[in-house]
Amino acid sequence: MTTSSIPSAPGNPYYTIRAILTKGYGCFALSDLPRGTRILSDTPLLIVPVADYMLSDIEKAFAELTPDQQAQYHTLHSSHGQDPKGWPSRIHESVLPKERTRIEQQHAARTGKEASLISIFQTNCMEMNAGAAVFPHASRFNHSCNPNAYFSFNPSTGREDIHIMNPISAGTEITLSYCDMMHDKSLRAYELKHYGFVCDCPACADDEDDEESFGAKSAERRFRLGELERETRFFRGAGLNQGSEQQDFVKKLLELAALHKAEGNYSARLAAVFLDIALVCEIKGDIHMADVAATKALEVKRDCQGEDFPNYGRYADVVHRVKAKAALQR
Repeated sequence: MTTSSIPSAPGNPYYTIRAILTKGYGCFALSDLPRGTRILSDTPLLIVPVADYMLSDIEKAFAELTPDQQAQYHTLHSSHGQDPKGWPSRIHESVLPKERTRIEQQHAARTGKEASLISIFQTNCMEMNAGAAVFPHASRFNHSCNPNAYFSFNPSTGREDIHIMNPISAGTEITLSYCDMMHDKSLRAYELKHYGFVCDCPACADDEDDEESFGAKSAERRFRLGELERETRFFRGAGLNQGSEQQDFVKKLLELAALHKAEGNYSARLAAVFLDIALVCEIKGDIHMADVAATKALEVKRDCQGEDFPNYGRYADVVHRVKAKAALQR
């Protein structure tokens, strides 16, 4: 592997791309990076605006690129060459024709011998509004089920932003989660399957039978997170007035927040939990607790998505309102 073959990172003071033995490439911090650092704001290279992802959709989007952009697209990783035996051998007869075609196209791409437009798209696309897009630089970050960075599409800027979610030391690889961090090990493995790799992060590689291992403790936390999500989801958001009447509702939300923090998941999901805690406490008249939770919600929201994210203002409004009420009580 020659140095010239290593993909280049955009000019930035935060990270560089280096080769990793047996893993291709990775993005590594150039200096210590605190939580909340926005290390990348990436413009989409190829956009499929509607989430059908048929070959014709991707071909149409690719045809609209300039020759240089098309060449850049083909430098991205492709998860082709997978063993067909690892995938179902037939499609159920109840599957509608269009969906059947999509499945067949994607299967052919992932098991094909060469990279294709679909295999590159499948490996690198990220959600964008009602569809998906390939971001040339955001696509370079590797996966971990316990990532130290968080990515999200910002509709206000039309860019994919990556923020440091947990403090990183210089030389550390910066990782994102390609799957839902709350899912258990087997479901995460299934979600990652089409990328063509088996995750070896501590949450996946550790022996879960060893109660003292990170993997075992992480599995326990994720299991409890799932329980709490199911117990509280109908009373959150628009249902907070009902939630405020539920016994131990705030206690459960506080446990949710604590578990997310223990997993290092300082993401928009954690920000939303803190915001719900603030709003419920406001309803119940516990303005001090509402103030503490709202302030934390705004902090997490800023650190993982930035002040230019569309609903950041809602979080700021809650903080201002609650602090005004707290001032009146002094």
